[in-house]
Amino acid sequence: MAEQAHWGDQTAEPFQKDPALAAWSLVLDVLEMAVVAAEKTLKDPLGPLSARDQPVAALPAERWSPPSLNAPLPPEARRRALALAEAQERVARRLEAAKHDVVRQLHAVSSVPGVGDPSGAIYLDVNG
Repeated sequence: MAEQAHWGDQTAEPFQKDPALAAWSLVLDVLEMAVVAAEKTLKDPLGPLSARDQPVAALPAERWSPPSLNAPLPPEARRRALALAEAQERVARRLEAAKHDVVRQLHAVSSVPGVGDPSGAIYLDVNG
């Protein structure tokens, strides 16, 4: 999937005539940006942290809540919404696979004796 804002072919003209289409388009825009962000994370999990000598700002942890739309999905947005749903499913599968890979790696690291164990006090008898 290319990094683009829209999966469908749309122009500004229909939005001016149909407020429901405009409202749905804004919702689809937000969801598409989330898919693009998830794909970027899969490609580069550290994101800005992987770039040397660049300050990294903390990202706000925002939870998405669905907007209340008074109109059903307009037919003009159906193809875009279906393409978005397919993209979300693909990214969700890839995120799940990445999660399992991390769990497997953490399990392998934790199986090494001494790794992750809290360090205890060590006493050295220097007098002998």
